[in-house]
Amino acid sequence: GAALLGVALAAPAGAPQPSARIEVDPKTATVGDPLATVVTIEVPSGAQFQPQAVGPALGDLTVLDGAWERRGPEAGGAERWLWTGRIAAYRTGRLELPALRFTVASGGGDITVATAPVAITIESVLPAEEAKEGETALADLKPPATIPPSYGPLWGALGALAALLAASGLTWWLHRRFANRLAAAPQPVDPFGRLPPDVWAYQELKALLERRPGEAGEVERFFDELARILKNYLAGRYRVDLLERTTAEVPAALRQAGAGEGALGGIVDLLARADAVKFARQGADAAACRHAVEAAYRIVDATRPAPRAEPETGAA
Repeated sequence: GAALLGVALAAPAGAPQPSARIEVDPKTATVGDPLATVVTIEVPSGAQFQPQAVGPALGDLTVLDGAWERRGPEAGGAERWLWTGRIAAYRTGRLELPALRFTVASGGGDITVATAPVAITIESVLPAEEAKEGETALADLKPPATIPPSYGPLWGALGALAALLAASGLTWWLHRRFANRLAAAPQPVDPFGRLPPDVWAYQELKALLERRPGEAGEVERFFDELARILKNYLAGRYRVDLLERTTAEVPAALRQAGAGEGALGGIVDLLARADAVKFARQGADAAACRHAVEAAYRIVDATRPAPRAEPETGAA
């Protein structure tokens, strides 16, 4: 994307001024897509910049990850600081990444630099409705055919059933006799395919939205799958078994596992909404399904582990 230049505030007249600019690519995306973001701070000779936190919330957008890197000093003693990371949005529409402000220390006092706001368009991941197909004419039914009875298949099936019962009895006896000797160590199950739980959850939620939620007969299955994804993610994130627990039992288990109180309310609300659709047969349209997935995105974003800060590189 094109660079958006910032301004320096309170700089001495005639002195080289620090500046800030930001680049975001792309500026049009769908819900949850990561947007590559680079913030550049130009620091003149005689001034110093200490890396400052970016995010986690930037208006309607959320910082996924990022780290500062120092470049320079260059000719004249100037240096450059780059913050490289990713941001994402979880609601649709024309959004604005607000101006980011940073402080640069100089001999004459602190100088504030700011980037310019950036307009970003977030589109829905739901496909457009397909045109309704016309009715197909049905041919007249033929009269039923008369088939003489044949008992050969019945006797064959009874013989096969008797053989299966005999084999089952033999298997049960062998199991009782040799189970302790033949038992194998259980293989650990990894539901996330060696991915971090939050990355797995983002992929599963996006795939769930692409299955056309809100169609007749699919709403209950949609919310059942949404509850399964959320419980699987929370179980992997906090290392606690949640799949066999009811919605009322989930908060106590997560609290004991170390989950923050701020996320528990949203988790319980979303699971209760899924229970209402699955068990109380409450209706839900495509918009309600999309809002539920976006709520799940927010829960994952609020509970995922904080990214590790990358070490700063020295001068070239």
